[in-house]
Amino acid sequence: MKDIRGLLLASGLTTVGAEIIVRDTTPRYCANGASDVCFRFGIPKSSADSGSGNIYFQIQAPSTYSWVALGTGDQMSGSNMFVMYQDGSGNLTLSPRLGTGHTMPKEDTSSTAAKLGLLAGSGVVNGIMTANVVCPNCESWDGGSGSLSLTDTASNWIAAWKSGSSLATTSKSASISQHDDHDQFQLDLTKATVSSDSNPFLEEDNANPGTGNGGGSGGGSSGGGGGNDDPEVVAGPGNPFAPIAGGRRRDAALIAHSVIMTATFAALYPLGSMLMPLTGSWIAHAIWQSVAFIMMWVGFGLGIRVAQDRNMLFNNTHTKLGAAVVVLLLIQPVLGILHHNYFLKHRERGAISYAHIWWGRILLTLAVINGGLGLKLANAGNSAVVAYAIIAAVCFGIYAIVKSWAVVRRGRQSGPHFRKGDNFTHQQRYSVGRQPYRPRNRV
Repeated sequence: MKDIRGLLLASGLTTVGAEIIVRDTTPRYCANGASDVCFRFGIPKSSADSGSGNIYFQIQAPSTYSWVALGTGDQMSGSNMFVMYQDGSGNLTLSPRLGTGHTMPKEDTSSTAAKLGLLAGSGVVNGIMTANVVCPNCESWDGGSGSLSLTDTASNWIAAWKSGSSLATTSKSASISQHDDHDQFQLDLTKATVSSDSNPFLEEDNANPGTGNGGGSGGGSSGGGGGNDDPEVVAGPGNPFAPIAGGRRRDAALIAHSVIMTATFAALYPLGSMLMPLTGSWIAHAIWQSVAFIMMWVGFGLGIRVAQDRNMLFNNTHTKLGAAVVVLLLIQPVLGILHHNYFLKHRERGAISYAHIWWGRILLTLAVINGGLGLKLANAGNSAVVAYAIIAAVCFGIYAIVKSWAVVRRGRQSGPHFRKGDNFTHQQRYSVGRQPYRPRNRV
């Protein structure tokens, strides 16, 4: 049975729906979450033996995508990235870029920038963009890990894409907008070895030739024959690709961090503060704020993990301000206890009370602002920004209304104002029938 299956696989007679595909000597991977965004790889034996030299890869996607990118490593920060988009005349532009982790990647103009060449078969044919690429120096670059072993059996790669209209430019420094989604995978480069140091994709492309001429705006040779592939052989056990679950886990950690911190600072802390004027129970206030305090630390821990994974720990305003707010909030429980004890003794607010109140308000405001900085850092979409703004505005509005109502109510319920230095007894301050409203537990 194994021999029969091997024969069928070798002859291309087996067709199975899958995203991880191999044909001939160049393995092909189609990204999860995208429609026909696929990549092929070829490492000449001479390059693998010497550890440097030409490597070949193919980026292929429908022309309904504004841009598609392939990058080295397991994260955007420090990645050597290759971005493909249309040049407006039926050809393609290929831009070498470096991922920074917190801004859209810019063209790499350093001395170690990838020298990308578009080969024969490249172009836009029948609604399919195909970039057959050669790179003579992609085994090393400045930034990030800075190197790629051509014999790595578990090399990490990332991919990203953006649907939309053509960029229609030959500029390698063209601005690109936030990606729709991304994927991460590993490739055993020893399974991508090809015998000759030449374009390994022509033979495969010629099996399903397209019409029109290929070409490109990235240098290198260009010519006719391009076309879109329809590979048929599915990789069996030992296939050269492995999707990386860890990448999705990091995304889940980022989402969890965002949700927890938004809920904590835009909702839980303000609502907990409102419990005092609404219920008069310091116990309910203390329990509620303790839960918010614990959630804050959970969200902070997730944020540290995400920042470490993306090489963004304390090298940007968001992480620095976030850490400062969390550390300074450690003082709040202490101020709260001191305020409570003072009120029980004097039955009025003192300096420590107002320190507790305004310290919390200031840090809460900074935390909400920092949430917006976090969305910018993560290149969040407009929907996420709008949702965050609405949540923060609604919670702030409710908080302001409740606090204003509490101030007005206290003014109506209190008697004449006396200075602390006035030596009046409680009965002298308030005549019978005009005793101030003082709930037992209200502080």
